[in-house]
Amino acid sequence: MAYHKPELDSGYYLQHFNELLQFVAAHYQAVLTADSQAFISDFAALAPSAQLLLVRMLNRKGAVFCDSELSYDEIGAPTPWLTLLQQQGFVAELQTADLTDFWLRLTKHTLWQLLELAQQQLAAPLELKKSATKPQLLRVALSLPVDWLALIHQLPQRYVVLQRQAALSYIYFLYFGRIESNLSLFTLRDLGIRQTGQFKQVFQPRFTELAQAQLAFSIASAKAPIQALAKKLKPLTDVATIRAELQPMLTMVEHWLQTDDPQLSTQRSERCYQLGRIAEQQRQMDFAIAFYQQSADFPASERLARLYWQQGEREQCQSYLQQLLNDPACDEEWLFADDFFTRHFPAPGTVSAKRSRLTELLQQAPSIGVDELYLGKAEQGLSAHYQSQGYQAFHAENNLWLALFALWFWHELFEHPASALHNPFERRPRNLSAGLFYSQFADSIEQKLQLLAEPTATQYLLSALAAHFGKRNSICFWPQDLAEQLLPLVKQAPAKALATLLRHMAQDFQRCSSGYPDLLLIKGNELAFVEVKAPGDKIQRHQLARLLALQQVGFNARLEKLHWIIDPDRIYVVLDVETTGGKAGSDRVIEIGAVKVQSGEIIDSFSTLLDPQRRIPSFISRLTGITNNMVVGAPTFAEIADSLAAFLNGAVFVAHNVKFDYGFIKAEFARLAIPLDMPQLCTVVNMRRFYPGHVSYSLGKLCQALDIPLLNHHRALDDAKAAAQLLLLINHKRGKPEHAIP
Repeated sequence: MAYHKPELDSGYYLQHFNELLQFVAAHYQAVLTADSQAFISDFAALAPSAQLLLVRMLNRKGAVFCDSELSYDEIGAPTPWLTLLQQQGFVAELQTADLTDFWLRLTKHTLWQLLELAQQQLAAPLELKKSATKPQLLRVALSLPVDWLALIHQLPQRYVVLQRQAALSYIYFLYFGRIESNLSLFTLRDLGIRQTGQFKQVFQPRFTELAQAQLAFSIASAKAPIQALAKKLKPLTDVATIRAELQPMLTMVEHWLQTDDPQLSTQRSERCYQLGRIAEQQRQMDFAIAFYQQSADFPASERLARLYWQQGEREQCQSYLQQLLNDPACDEEWLFADDFFTRHFPAPGTVSAKRSRLTELLQQAPSIGVDELYLGKAEQGLSAHYQSQGYQAFHAENNLWLALFALWFWHELFEHPASALHNPFERRPRNLSAGLFYSQFADSIEQKLQLLAEPTATQYLLSALAAHFGKRNSICFWPQDLAEQLLPLVKQAPAKALATLLRHMAQDFQRCSSGYPDLLLIKGNELAFVEVKAPGDKIQRHQLARLLALQQVGFNARLEKLHWIIDPDRIYVVLDVETTGGKAGSDRVIEIGAVKVQSGEIIDSFSTLLDPQRRIPSFISRLTGITNNMVVGAPTFAEIADSLAAFLNGAVFVAHNVKFDYGFIKAEFARLAIPLDMPQLCTVVNMRRFYPGHVSYSLGKLCQALDIPLLNHHRALDDAKAAAQLLLLINHKRGKPEHAIP
């Protein structure tokens, strides 16, 4: 049966807006500010057409609007309703502060009208042509010493700017729990795209105290300004200017009240950490320290300790590390403090460790040889290794534990009247990130944890899977083999192990819900968890914390690193493409050149021009020498796809900057609905690894430095042949024992 897209009523957007306002008024009366209460009551008093027009404007980008852009069939002429909205304070005439938004919304035609009006205030005529581009016209306009507001009022169009936006943003925040600018979720719901109603439908407010709600809103509202600050400071070099930009941010966070609310405390700490990183990037270490001191969480604590050390504050550093060791915020914080303290403040008579605990762990991990056909797919390669030994291997990672957690506590998470879902769209209880889930449901959680030791544990799990498998939520997803992973885990886990781990997740979900090992291995009654690291990978501290947590409760959990086994008879295809531009999704390939390499010899080649079915830009023709006339009559990619696929079959895909060439070839195949999935080797990356010290690793410069012939640079086959010579140099080094594990 064909799917029929639901049709929305012409006033659907007003229905959505009223639904939101009514929900907020019903659930958040205790935390509504005077401005937000006035917004709700004043909006309700508007005529329906004025309401429709205002919501139309609110749902569009920007704050400045022209009356000629506000013509809607269900509203009619906008003029009387704009006047009413202005009388009620929902819109206003433009002011100087609104001009930036005005220029962004301006059409070229209106900009030309303004320049003609501006001529009246200028002594000399403007030397401009109407054919000039909009950016050119705008640059001229912004340089003119004229009263733009007076000129705008002379235009035949009427411009207005939205008002009371802070009050509306606060209302949206109360509903969504985040800064939101539109009601697209309501539309997606009505179209059947976004599901609601599968969890509870009676909701509790996320805030019950005004001060708590306002602090949360202030912290959430700071996210965008902090991101904007990072971009603004990046190109700056003047120290005074940089410090002047940082100071208001420091003042802002210093005025944020300290709070006992775990979620708000975490969010406050995150903002302080973000600002500290920005200050560090600008080398303003005193500001960075001040921001980190305002945070009460990890990883700000790590940065603060490191800065104390770098700034020579040894006693302060030692005292602070001791504080972290005595009262760590999380496992990762303790691991950092223990490692840093041991290396920099060794006990008398001991030698300071030169390497971190993470580095030592990685160095000491056993190394497993895996065929280089699994380049870029380390987990898949190690899975194949263990499957050949009779193991079932699952890429479990975090989802195994998240799914078990969700299924075991589904009622408390999603269905209990007190669960922390605050509107019909939420799929992830807010008390998880706040660290309140365990304290809120401690008795129920402990009762369910006891079930894990009962013979009926697997039956409970199967019942939960039958009831909830496939329900969309923001905790876990539902792979088809999930039951094959969970049932052996519940049956064969060490005594009390799962109860301990799930309790930790319930108590500190934010930190205990990620970092779990990549693979779950099952063989008979044997369970093992393996964190996989390919050459060049690093282990993160939260991954170490999860490995240690699994080991402490009795699981076989370990780290294994890979080295690539090079088959001397392996076939490589070294390929180069020339294209119409740099974006694989929109540009097209105009030439492919490839050579097949085996046992150090080129054994075959593939080369063709391609008709990109569009014009080749002139700068591409200058770079490559390939003109539009040259591709007339050339095959399209579709016509050579089968022969290219056969040429690539069974090989390792090699290129100089492999992401570029592989990305274009994959995109061309994708346009034909043909998947491409090959192991890849990059000659840029590997030349840097095995032949360090070159000034440039471009193909041309490397060929020049290494005396490799390259006669027609930027023609595909010649570039591919040159890259093949680099591959031979790389494989010469890769085959040596000392380079087997970079």
